[in-house]
Amino acid sequence: MNTMNYVVPWKDTLAVNNLKDIVDLEALRDELFNLSLMTDNEDETQEFVNADLFPEIIRTRDNIITPMVTQYALDIFEYAIPEIIVETNAKWIKEGEGLFPHFHPGSCLSAIFYPGDSDSGLNIFDPRGNACRGYPKPIRNRFMSAYRLSPKAGDLVILPSYLQHSVSYVKEEVRLSLLHEYYLRSDL
Repeated sequence: MNTMNYVVPWKDTLAVNNLKDIVDLEALRDELFNLSLMTDNEDETQEFVNADLFPEIIRTRDNIITPMVTQYALDIFEYAIPEIIVETNAKWIKEGEGLFPHFHPGSCLSAIFYPGDSDSGLNIFDPRGNACRGYPKPIRNRFMSAYRLSPKAGDLVILPSYLQHSVSYVKEEVRLSLLHEYYLRSDL
């Protein structure tokens, strides 16, 4: 019998860490709540976070989350980021609503921070598109199903922005999160 050679050409790695012991969750929740009040909870008016109005969000992003994203790029892609541009905005989803599958075009890496617990799952889908086509359910469920995370207060998820993901229908009054989009300079 011939020996089988195996090659794994693609792999997608997420970072999932809990920061509750190193961030001020109460201050972050307050700032996010204030941001949602300023925009009348209108999701269509995604407001970029202003450092003067939301200092804890910016401090957490710049001193904790961005260094973790930089380390993620080094660990996963073996790439030391020479210069990074980040956009931060808040996302709140009301009870009974969710988000359809989407990805974040333009950015390279996404970091999603959750200041509170949520029973509404973050679902991250297999990036191989039609990979599950034709396979029996036990194989699909084991090797090709979505990865589901029910965020806990302080959770940070770092992922390549091309990974398609969705949010299950929200069960709590409102589900808050901070989204950080990282753009790597393409001319470097």
